[in-house]
Parts: sequence; C-alpha cells; structure tokens
Amino acid sequence: MKDILNIAQKEFKDTLRDKRTLMAMIVVPLLLFPVIFTVVGNIQSDSMEKAMSRELKVAVAGSQVPADLQAHLESEPSLRLIPFGQDTSYRKHVRSDSLDAAIVVSEDFHSRVKNMQTGRILLYFQSTEEGVEQRLASLLDQYRARLRKERLAELNISEEVIQPLMLDMIDVATMQEKIGKYAGGFIPYIFIIFCFMGAMYPAIDLFTGEKERGTIETILTSPVRRIHILTGKMSVVVVTGILSALLALVGLFAGLNFADTLPAQITEVTGDILQPQFILLLLTMLIPLTIFFAGILVPISIYAKSFKEAQSIITPINIFVILPGIVGILPGVELTLQTALIPVVNIALATKDIVAGTIDYGLLTAVYASLILFAVLSVAFSVRYFGKETNILRA
Repeated sequence: MKDILNIAQKEFKDTLRDKRTLMAMIVVPLLLFPVIFTVVGNIQSDSMEKAMSRELKVAVAGSQVPADLQAHLESEPSLRLIPFGQDTSYRKHVRSDSLDAAIVVSEDFHSRVKNMQTGRILLYFQSTEEGVEQRLASLLDQYRARLRKERLAELNISEEVIQPLMLDMIDVATMQEKIGKYAGGFIPYIFIIFCFMGAMYPAIDLFTGEKERGTIETILTSPVRRIHILTGKMSVVVVTGILSALLALVGLFAGLNFADTLPAQITEVTGDILQPQFILLLLTMLIPLTIFFAGILVPISIYAKSFKEAQSIITPINIFVILPGIVGILPGVELTLQTALIPVVNIALATKDIVAGTIDYGLLTAVYASLILFAVLSVAFSVRYFGKETNILRA
C-alpha cells in the first residue's frame, strides 16, 4: 500500500506540472460555465432588446385599408409604415430585407366585417428576423379584439355568450420535476465529459509520456510490483477525472449565481438541486464511471508510442462518450432495466430522475451494479495488458 501511495503522490505532482493537464483539468471546467452564461446571456439579452425596440419598416398594402387599422398601426411609434396600395411587390422587398414585414388587407375586408363576416389580413415576414412576428402579431391581435368587442356591442351580446367554455390548465408538476425531465440530463452530461477529458491527458502523460521521456524502463526495473505501479498511476488518472468534474460543478454553481441574465426560477431551482446529497449521489456514480474510463484510456496510452498517436486514437473515442450522454438528454428516453445497463446513458437518465424526484431505487441499484461491473472489467483488462512487457515496450 505504501508503494502505491508513493507512486501516486509522485505522479500527481508530475501531472500538476503539465500545462495541458492543468488547462483540461482545472482552468476549462472552472471557467467554462461562468463565461458561457455571461457571454451567451448578455448576447441574447442585447439581441432581444434590440429586436423588440428597433424601428420596423412595414408595408401596408390593399385597395381599401381600413382607417381604424391604419390609425391603430400608426399609434405604435416604433413602426414606419410604407403605403403600397395595390402594388404587390411587397413580398420581394420582405425577402430582400428592404422591408421587415408587409400587412396586406384583402379587397373585401371592409364589406365582410360590415356584414358580420370574417375579414382577412395577411402578414408577410421572415421568421429568421427576431421580434418581427411577435410585435406585429400582437398589434393585429389587439385590433382583432377591438373589432370583436365592437361587433358584440352592436349586437347587444355579452362576451360570455360566445365563450361557452373556459378551460383552466393546471400543471401539478413542480418546477423541479419539469427541470429534471427536460434539463436534468444536461448536468451529468457535462460532468461525464469533464470526467473523460480530465482523465485523458494524465493517462497519456503517465504512460505514453514515460515512453517518450525514456523513463518507462527505469520504472519497470524498480523494486516495486508492477500491479502497484499500475494502481498508483491509474489512481492519479481517476482522481484527476473526478477533480475535473467537481471543478465543473463549482464553475456551474458560480455561473448560475453570477449570471443575472438567467430567469430567476431556473437559478433558484437549480440552486436547490445542487445540494450536498445530490452532489454526493452523483459522485458515487461518477467514481466507477471514471474508473471505467481509466480502464479504457490506460491500455490505449500503453499501446501508443507517442503523445500524438495516443491523442489520435483517443480523440474518436470522445464520440462514444458524447453520443450516449446526448441520448440521456433526449425527451422520451426513460430509465429502464435495459438503459440502466448502458454506461454513460444510465448516469444521464438516473440523474434526470433524481433531479425530478422520480427515481426508482431498484433501477438505481442496477445502474450502480452495471457501473461497478464495467469498472472491474476495464481494470482487469488494464492489469492484464500492463502485465506484458511486449505491450509496454512496443517498438
């Protein structure tokens, strides 16, 4: 045990001297979320503010535009109305962005409304232009509500007569359950990625790096059992992976607290979710998963002859980590006995249910069992692979 601790201590110190490892393990996970929340939030907020306050150039076309509609549109100071009459080139101008939108009144609009029928107004816009549809649709809805009210008053009919049913939609799901179902899978997804990234560089450096530095032979001839060498090195890989995930958690918490552009409900509920018991539960799942990752990364790092070769082999494996995590985020994919046995997917789905408060503890037990089983199998493979000098000293 003493040999393992000595090796782990020595390798951990060497790992912390590597700039690439420090960047992947500490700097990126710690700063990623605060930077993303701040930058994206500010960009989105500024974009929405500009979209909702900028002046819109709107064509008003039709042979008989009602005077009250014209006056209603002119009452909005942020609209610049351009009369088009019977000119039908408004669609081309909207497509070319010389106009933001076009409001086209049908020829029989006035007569149909006067005869208690339904008049027709067409709104031409580009959905790629943010805020245009919402602002103009809101204005036209106000005009429609006024016409309806005037028509009912003329007929001496109460609004309740034409509204025989009022449906009140009552959602009994808590905000925590909704966030858990739709966004709960995102939290473990991020931590899984950082677990893998945090373990990747130390694994390459501690095995492939030893080959490049020419020190692997010296380590193998030292009076220490080979299993102790592997255990000490692998423990550093596991610790750095878990540490990277925990720092990502700190970054997420900091981002939620300092980003003032996020909705208050989201920050409040997410803050309630990130409690010590949840973090501890997530950590107990990430430990065997990180050991599983280490059991995959170590043989590859042993096999590779150079840092570049190790990166070229490991980089495509990121896809097999990312894709299962994405599956866990997709709506409709639930934690079952089958999905509980799939690494990465099971953590994402289990965490989603834990956040929502709907976790089945029988299935959670299956998740732990499968994670431990895969971790044991990967470690056994690493031990067997590291036990052959032909694998370590591959020419």
